[in-house]
Amino acid sequence: RGAGGGGGARGGGGGGAPRRRSNLAQELDERGICPVYDPTPDGMPRSLGGKEVSFDIDALSASELKPFLLNPSPKHAGMIECRIIRERTGLNKLFPKYTLESDAGTFLLSAKKQTQNKTSNYAISMSKSDGDVRKDGDQFLGKLRSNFLGLEFTAYGTGLNPKKIDPSMAQAHAIQMARQELIGVQYSSSLWGAKPRGPRKMSAVMPRVSPTGERLVCRTLNPDSEGLLPMLRAGNTQLIDVYQNKPPKWNEQIGAFVLNFNKRVTMASVKNFQLTTSEDPDTVYLQFGRVGKDEFNMDFRHPFSPFQAFAVCLSSFDYKL
Repeated sequence: RGAGGGGGARGGGGGGAPRRRSNLAQELDERGICPVYDPTPDGMPRSLGGKEVSFDIDALSASELKPFLLNPSPKHAGMIECRIIRERTGLNKLFPKYTLESDAGTFLLSAKKQTQNKTSNYAISMSKSDGDVRKDGDQFLGKLRSNFLGLEFTAYGTGLNPKKIDPSMAQAHAIQMARQELIGVQYSSSLWGAKPRGPRKMSAVMPRVSPTGERLVCRTLNPDSEGLLPMLRAGNTQLIDVYQNKPPKWNEQIGAFVLNFNKRVTMASVKNFQLTTSEDPDTVYLQFGRVGKDEFNMDFRHPFSPFQAFAVCLSSFDYKL
C-alpha cells in the first residue's frame, strides 16, 4: 500500500527530518524506485500524465557528475536526451573532437581521436580542453579502441592494459591494476568486395546490470578469452547484457530504410541507429542520429551509463566499412 513512500514523506518536525528524507530519497533512487508514492493504477504520477519523471542533469553538483557519467543511469530518469557536437576544423580535420552535452547545453564529456596509433583510439574525459587529457589525470575516464579491421571496438576505464602488467606479479594484485572493460561494439563485416545491401548491423555488449542497478565488473588478465566481445562471440551470456540495432523498415514512398526516432533525428545518415534487446525489441535503450552537419542527438536510458552510450556513438562515427 505504498507505506515506504508515505513513511518517507511524513518525517517528524525535528531538524533531522529533511536529511532523513533526502537520504531515503537517495537510497530509493539508487534502487531505481520513485520516491513519490502515487496510487494511479500504472504507478506513474498523475501530474505528469503518465510520462517518465524528468531527470535534471543540469542540477547535478560537481561531486555527483563523475559517478553519474560512469554508473548505470537511474531507472526513474527514463530516456535522457543529450547531443554530440563534432569538431573537425583545422587540426581536428583528421583527428576530430567530439563533445557530449545535455539537451540544455551542460558539458558532460569530450573525446579526441588520438594521433600515432595503428588503430582508432579515442581518449574520453571530463575536460573541455585537449591539453588536460593525461592518462593519469582525474579528468580522464577511459578510452575507446578499435581492432585492426575497425569492426570491433572496446571501451575501457582507467587502469593498465593487462598485456603491460608484469607477469611475475601476484595475480590478486595484478587484477586490481588491470583496466575494466565497460562496453564492446561489433559491426558486421562487409569485407571482400561489394558492401552488403541495406543497413549495417551492430551489437553492443556490457557487463550485466542486476535488478538493483549494480553493474558487474569485467576486469581480466586474459582479455582475448574473457573480455566482453570474446564472451559475446562464444555465446557466454550469463555475465553480459547484449543489445542489437533495430533493423530499419523499407519505406516504399521514400525509397529508403527508415526508423522512427520520434522527431529526435531529422537527417538521414548511415550512422543513425537504435539499440534494443532480443527479449524486448520494442524498447529503445540507446538512439543516436543526425540533426545537423556536425550535430547529433544521443538519447539513452537505464542500464546504459553516459560513458557507455557515448562510447557506442563514437564507434558509429569511426566505423567506415
